[in-house]
Amino acid sequence: MNLKLTILFLTIFSTINCFTQEKLKSISGQIIGVHKVVSNVNILNLNTKLGTVSNNFGEFELKVAVNDTVLFSSIQYQTLKILITKSIIKNKKLKVYLTPLVNMLNEVFLENLTGNLDIDIKSVPKDTVPKHNFVFKLSDLSKKLGPDIHGFLKAPNVQNMTDPIKMRGGGSTLPDFRMIKKRKLKRDLLKKKEFPNKIKKELGLDFFTKNLKIPKEKINNFIDYCEYKDIINKYYNHKLLEVIEILQQESKTYNAIKN
Repeated sequence: MNLKLTILFLTIFSTINCFTQEKLKSISGQIIGVHKVVSNVNILNLNTKLGTVSNNFGEFELKVAVNDTVLFSSIQYQTLKILITKSIIKNKKLKVYLTPLVNMLNEVFLENLTGNLDIDIKSVPKDTVPKHNFVFKLSDLSKKLGPDIHGFLKAPNVQNMTDPIKMRGGGSTLPDFRMIKKRKLKRDLLKKKEFPNKIKKELGLDFFTKNLKIPKEKINNFIDYCEYKDIINKYYNHKLLEVIEILQQESKTYNAIKN
């Protein structure tokens, strides 16, 4: 008896599963932001839990059925839910328009000002923002390093160090730690120099100008302003979300100071 019930249950389950699979239809679509396609958008069918990600052209494919709800989410855009209708299934096409996130800033009031610039500038409070802990001169970027004699952290030649003849002839090959330190400094300087262009390319200019309200010509200055939060190391350690949160927080203070 139990065996018959088990077989009956498996048969019903298989039939329902096959019927569900047959209902699913594949549709394709494209995601548009502000006059541009949006890549790397997370797309999830909330009914089937099937998901995908838009490609570099904002395009995607997904299996859906009528009355399924599809969720579109991206870090720079407002989350959007779309109900799948018979018309969408019939056309097999879906164009999605996402709205950029806008961070509303609190209104700032300036008090105790006379309107006379010569007088007011003398009463400007001291800057309490911590200075970044990485200091270098522009001349450091043009420094030329010597040839790589030993290789980076290359182990010394033990035979040369213990052979009396070679030691008398100056054949010891101890690591040149001064050279190693110089190379590390130059790598750090190069990372710091490339960081503004990398983060602008990663997030897009619209993120700074529209989301953070930073004028285009002041973006590099704003990035320098945020360095004390260690955003360079966080970025190169693949902590992009932390960097974005810091930029969003610091933009409020920066805009209040600059305006």
